[in-house]
Amino acid sequence: SRSKYRRPSMLAHRLASSRLSPIVRLARDSKIRRFGGVCLPAILVSLALMHTLPSRALSSGVRPFSSHRVASSRHSFSGKRGLMSALKWVFGPLVVTGSICHVSGAEQREGFGSCVAKATGVAKTIDSHIHVWGKTNDKDFPFDNDPPEPLAHGECTAEAFMEKASLKDVNGALIVQPINYMFDHTYVTSILKRYPSFFRGMALANPKVNPGEVDAYLDKLKTDGYIALRFNPYLWEGSMADDAGKEIYAKAGEKGMSVGVMCFKGLPNHIDDIKSLIQHSPKTSLIIDHWGFFRQPATGGLDPNTKINEDAWQQLLDLSRYPNVYVKLSALFRVSGDEKYHDLRPRLKQLVDKFGAKRLMWGSDYPYALLNGGYECSVDALKQWHESGVLTSEEFEAICGGTATKLFG
Repeated sequence: SRSKYRRPSMLAHRLASSRLSPIVRLARDSKIRRFGGVCLPAILVSLALMHTLPSRALSSGVRPFSSHRVASSRHSFSGKRGLMSALKWVFGPLVVTGSICHVSGAEQREGFGSCVAKATGVAKTIDSHIHVWGKTNDKDFPFDNDPPEPLAHGECTAEAFMEKASLKDVNGALIVQPINYMFDHTYVTSILKRYPSFFRGMALANPKVNPGEVDAYLDKLKTDGYIALRFNPYLWEGSMADDAGKEIYAKAGEKGMSVGVMCFKGLPNHIDDIKSLIQHSPKTSLIIDHWGFFRQPATGGLDPNTKINEDAWQQLLDLSRYPNVYVKLSALFRVSGDEKYHDLRPRLKQLVDKFGAKRLMWGSDYPYALLNGGYECSVDALKQWHESGVLTSEEFEAICGGTATKLFG
């Protein structure tokens, strides 16, 4: 009822605590105030929200969805022009992405953060490596094995990530299937279908797929929204470059799916398998996760028991001679011994010199980044690489989102 939300701030608070929160904040913080991509559900919801705004608010200039960023802009909601301004304020957050409307089709699949990027005209920031999962007690999405204790009771849902991302102007992300669910992709699939313009998916490759079923297996994953596979070598009983691994790897490339490799215990343990896969299918794009894990063990660079393996680092640089190899500049906390990641700058320059920025992409390794300096610290490091002159504007745009859009968009 109208009396239920007597003040605009009450309405904003209700929205902030609802399922619309990530989308509302994404639109608000991106300062998008325009119509576009309107669908019937958005119109109906918008009209319902307008009904909750008392006329006093419209005539007094009080703005719904106000924040420290929005408050600096000057809008008046008085008269006919004021009414139109108010309508834009309500419509803007609701239609900025197709996620709320659940619209399917080519428009939503144009690329990561396509609506935001078009509206703002700024370079996209894509997080190329995150994990999300449902709440611990969610019976619809039971865990195969529990997440790490510090994150077992936290909020690691897709919506929680979107809220974090909106505050740092991150426009989209690649969800890597978490080991918590093993090969049960139900939760991540539900997220890809719910937010098709914001997320892409990297499935966890199952090494036990029957040889005659690989095509159908990959086709099903593509239908569900997965555009890449993750090879976890520790799930193979032997070499991940065995017959099964090579078949999955080659057919993934034929279907336009990239393959990421997680060398958690160090690149030297898997370099021969990686080269074997590359040579078997040169057209398949292969992605090395987390700077190749050149610091071991991968418990975090601030752990005094970790050491840099320079031989592993050189092996990573040597992979640059294969034009289909990419590197994720992800999980900075796993390879850096500096809280601000300054020690990674010389290595970043080496990677840019060897691979070129168009084969590098930034990623956070959310939610594990929350336990190691916070999500904001990872995003800020990316921007500081540009502001400090370590990266040119062109290099920054590629690493920031251009490379990820090319591979996954």
